[in-house]
Amino acid sequence: MTSEVCIMNRLAVVLAADSASTVTYWSEKGNEDRYFKGTNKIFQLSTHHPVGLMIFDSADILKVPWEIVVKDFRRNLGSKSFASLDEYAKEFFSFLNSNTRLFPPSVQKDIFLQAARSASLRTLFRIQNVKEVEENKRRASADAALSTRRAEVDAMPLTGGIDPDAPSEAIATWRGDLIKMIEDWRASIGVTYPSDLVAFAELGILEVFKRPGEFLGTTGLVFAGFGDHDVFPAMVAHNSHGIVAGRHVSVPSSQVAISHDLPAWLSAFAQTSMSDTFNLGLSEDIYASMMQALTDGLKDFASALAQSSAVDLAQIPDLDGLINLTRSAITNSILDKAREQHAYPLRRVLASLPVDEMADLAETLYM
Repeated sequence: MTSEVCIMNRLAVVLAADSASTVTYWSEKGNEDRYFKGTNKIFQLSTHHPVGLMIFDSADILKVPWEIVVKDFRRNLGSKSFASLDEYAKEFFSFLNSNTRLFPPSVQKDIFLQAARSASLRTLFRIQNVKEVEENKRRASADAALSTRRAEVDAMPLTGGIDPDAPSEAIATWRGDLIKMIEDWRASIGVTYPSDLVAFAELGILEVFKRPGEFLGTTGLVFAGFGDHDVFPAMVAHNSHGIVAGRHVSVPSSQVAISHDLPAWLSAFAQTSMSDTFNLGLSEDIYASMMQALTDGLKDFASALAQSSAVDLAQIPDLDGLINLTRSAITNSILDKAREQHAYPLRRVLASLPVDEMADLAETLYM
């Protein structure tokens, strides 16, 4: 499992990562992942300036390893610099947009259509357990499922960065190709298709536009370092969902800048249990288990109290709301104590660490 850490104080930023990586590919079973070790996931983004990039989850974008993409960007960037770290991230994304040398239109189309076919077939497979012997009834079920799913997808927002006109343009341009791909599969899988293959293909295309991370994979991109005008380091993280209709799709996930008021910061990515425990004194899985035990305990306590008082539990107004209110108060108290006794003292320690000790700590936390 991938584990990565970013530690910052006013002196420097340190990135640490293990060597495990994921490659997402499409097969007859849909999107599948393969896991490898020995992958480089931390890169120097500029040869001339103190800016780095760390990746997690998928190790490639449209079959091109991120390492090759970063090397090409670094060569293209040259000695160019920017006032802030965020501008380096924007320049990187601009480099990815419409980069037909790394991502030829034919490859973009092929990968998109494979993803769209996978999305279409998922809808189909959802209804294959319908126990109907007659073909016309199975087809009616498929038509109903198609109609229901289309309404759900239409209600979803477009992922940020996608041109609102792109889905209709892709449908007009690629729908015929996708229909042919779907028809070629008729003989290879024994399932009942909807009556309207045009609508079926359109649904697959729309699914990819609305949920690119689901069908094209996701890579976490963590930019860290100093812009020309930055006194202290900063970190900007995005989730990359590949290239859709010639445009790189990314969604910001977090952003932190060290300042006079914020002396240090520790962020973990992918698997965070070790750093969570170090930072707050408890990991997310332990916290979730504790909250579930607390909820169950409050319900049992309410039931026992009602029984001993000869009160009908069902007559207590908004019992669930009262339990949730109590749980929230206890939760806030626990988190406040965790921040007071772990997070804040840790931040004070991090603020005074020299760079070599920050590196040692980062190496310990990602293991």
